Amino acid sequence: MSSVTPLEHTAIGGVAGFTETCIMQPTIAIKNALQEGRPIPRSPMTLYRGLAVNSAATFPITATQFGVNRLLESLHQQHLGYNPTGISTIGIALSAGASSAFIGCPAEFLMIQQQKSGLSLATQLKSVAGSFGVLKIYKGLAATMMRESLYTAGYLGVAPLLKAKLTGHSAFEGTPGAALVVSGVSAGILATLTSHPADTIKTRMQAHPDNTAFPHYSSVASTARHIVAAEGYGGFFAGVLPRTFRLIGAVFILTGIRGTLVDAIEDARYAGSKAASQ
Repeated sequence: MSSVTPLEHTAIGGVAGFTETCIMQPTIAIKNALQEGRPIPRSPMTLYRGLAVNSAATFPITATQFGVNRLLESLHQQHLGYNPTGISTIGIALSAGASSAFIGCPAEFLMIQQQKSGLSLATQLKSVAGSFGVLKIYKGLAATMMRESLYTAGYLGVAPLLKAKLTGHSAFEGTPGAALVVSGVSAGILATLTSHPADTIKTRMQAHPDNTAFPHYSSVASTARHIVAAEGYGGFFAGVLPRTFRLIGAVFILTGIRGTLVDAIEDARYAGSKAASQ
């Protein structure tokens, strides 16, 4: 078990999430436009609209995912006497992802509204609170929990398990980095395909905050029924291509930063203990 603490993993997650969002924000804007049926943004300013709230929120979202994941791993080891493997690793990642939805849901609600209106963050929040009440920013929470749990299971569960499995395979001998590439792409695609329907439902619900004017977007069930009736099951996968590209990139960025910083902390800790013993 790594010596890096849950608090240290939390800090690492914040840095990794902020970096990933700043790089991949345009793919989020394109995906949202396709899911809502809006024209795809063309200008850099439009593609990066909502970056402030999204990146500011992603810092604690990913920090929560990394920190809770490490905490649950530690508890697993303490109470069961062995490190999590296989299904337990994926289950821990699912739980870590679900916990982060309480931060991610309101942030994405405001970002989607900003992308539609062009208002500043403060003005947008004031407008939503005045029209619907401040708790409206949590519309789509259940769908966000479903999406984040499946997404996190991909990059904190499937990706490291698959990488470890492939690293020991004879086909990957003498090809440094090949296991990382294959596991990253595979986990990114899997995370996209399993979580995209929930993401589409969440985006549709958050793009239509007025339940009176849009009753078919008032709940997860009603939104799903409306999508199937109007567009067929393929409607759940609107915007899947830009999101696939984004999540593959996210898996590489998040796992890469995580591995680099964890190794750096452990190396520094080992060097310090070795120096102290001399």
